[in-house]
Amino acid sequence: MLKKDKELKVKLELNKSDHFSSVKGMLRILIPELEVVQDEEADIVVKNHLEIENNQIIIKTNLKGNEYILKKEEKDLEIQDPRYEEVDLRRRCRNKVKLHIYKLLTQYLDYPLSPWGILIGVRPTKIGHFLLDKGFSYSKVKENLTNNYGVKRKKAELLVKIVKREREYLPTFQEAKKMVNIYIGIPFCPSCCGYCSFPSYGLDQNAKYLRPFLDSLKYEIEEIGNWIIENEIQVKTIYFGGGTPTILSKGQLEELLDLVKDKLWDLGVQEFNVEAGRADTITKGKLELLKEYQVDRISINPQTMNQMTLKRIGRAHTVQKVQEAFNLARKVGFENINMDLIIGLPGETKEDFQRTALEIEKLKPDSLTVHTMAIKRASKWKKSIAKIDFPSENEVNDMLGISQQLAAKLNMEPYYMYRQKYILGNLENIGYAKTGLESIYNIIMMEERATVIGLGGGAMTKLVKPNNWRLDRLPNPKDPKIYIDQVKERTASKLQRLTSLFR
Repeated sequence: MLKKDKELKVKLELNKSDHFSSVKGMLRILIPELEVVQDEEADIVVKNHLEIENNQIIIKTNLKGNEYILKKEEKDLEIQDPRYEEVDLRRRCRNKVKLHIYKLLTQYLDYPLSPWGILIGVRPTKIGHFLLDKGFSYSKVKENLTNNYGVKRKKAELLVKIVKREREYLPTFQEAKKMVNIYIGIPFCPSCCGYCSFPSYGLDQNAKYLRPFLDSLKYEIEEIGNWIIENEIQVKTIYFGGGTPTILSKGQLEELLDLVKDKLWDLGVQEFNVEAGRADTITKGKLELLKEYQVDRISINPQTMNQMTLKRIGRAHTVQKVQEAFNLARKVGFENINMDLIIGLPGETKEDFQRTALEIEKLKPDSLTVHTMAIKRASKWKKSIAKIDFPSENEVNDMLGISQQLAAKLNMEPYYMYRQKYILGNLENIGYAKTGLESIYNIIMMEERATVIGLGGGAMTKLVKPNNWRLDRLPNPKDPKIYIDQVKERTASKLQRLTSLFR
C-alpha cells in the first residue's frame, strides 16, 4: 500500500497527448501521493495507446514499475450506438484512458479505489440526465457508470435513484425558455466557520458596509424585477442564501421581502426558501415575518449537535439554541424545515455523529442535507489542513451510514446530490427529503436546467440555453465593498445578457 507520506513519480506516455492534463488532474485528486511527470525519470511508467477503428475504441495500457508489469486491453463497441455523437466519442476516449490508467495504478500501488471511480466533478447526476435525454434506460445509465467511469455499484444505484426523483421536477425545454429562478445572497455572518468557503463576512468587522450593501441589493432587485415583469418571465423559485440572511434585523428583512414581493413574486412561484442557518440569528419576529411573506421552506443548520465541535468550528451558539429555534419555527407554522449536517468535522468520532443523529431524530425535520467535509481553497482551514484532526476514512464512511439510517427513520429519500474536490473519503453530499418536500431550487440549481439569476454578494447568475443546456456564468463580487461599487455596471451587463438569452 502506498504510504501517505511517500511521494512517487509516475511518467505518462500517451499516444493521444491531449489527454495528459485530464489524467494528471484526476490523479492529483484521487492519488495525491503521486507526482505526474512527462519528460523525466520516474518510479512508474504508464504507456497508453488508443485508436479508433470503425467507430470502435481500442485501448491498450501497460504499467511498468520496479517490481512487475501490468497490462490492460479493451475494445469498446457500445459507443457505436447511433444515439452517440462525435463529441460523445471524444469524451468516451478520454474517460477510457483515465479509467485504464487509474485502475492499473491502484492495482500496482494497492491503493483503494474511489467509490466514484474516476469521477471528480461536482455534478455526477448530469451523466444520468444526459443518457436519459438520449433515450437510454435507467439500467443502461447504471451500466455506463460502472463500465466507463469505474463507479461502484451502490453509488451507481444511488445516482440513478436520485436522477429518477429529480426528473419529476426538472423543467422541459419549452418551460425553461420562459422561466428563471432567483438567488439572493446576503454575504454576512455572525462569525466565519473554519471550513466555510461561501461568501461570508463577519458582521462585527464589516457593519459599515451593511446599509450601502442593502441599498445596492435593492437597486439590483428592482432593475431585474422590472425586466422580469416587462418580459413576462415566470419566476419558479426564490432562494435567500449567504452568508446568513437572518443576520439582518427584522426591519431590514422586511425591506427586502417587500421589494421581492413587489418585483419578483407572481402566482407561478412554486417555492420560496430562506436560509436561517445560524440559530443565534433566529427570532420569533423574523420567523413570523418570513411566514407573512409566504416563505415556505427554511433551513436551520446546526452542522453538529455536539457543543465542543460547535466551538471548535467557530460557532458561538449552543445546541440548546438550535433546538429552541427549530421548535419556535414549528410553533410559527413552518412545515418544511431543512437541517444541514456535516460528517467528518475535526475531532469528531462516529459516536459524536451518532449523538447528533439522535438529537436530529427527536426534532423531526422535513429534509436533511448531509455534507461530507471538504476543505476548499477559500476556507480558513486550508492553510493549516495538515494540523487538523479529521476522522479516518473508515469513520467517515460509518458516519455516512448513520446519516442514511437517520434519513430512513425520518421517512426521507435522497433527492439531490453533489460532490467536491478533496472531499473526505471521495464521498458525496446528499439532500434527503420527505415526499413532496424536496427543494425544487436545489434540483434546478444542481442540474443547471433553467436560468438562475444571482443577486447580491457573491451570487452567481447562470444563463442556461434550453436548446442544449449549455450555460454562461456571471458572478457578482463576493466582497461587499466591491459589490457596492460595481452594482450598477454589473446589473446593466446582466440585463443585456438576459435580454439576449430570452429574446
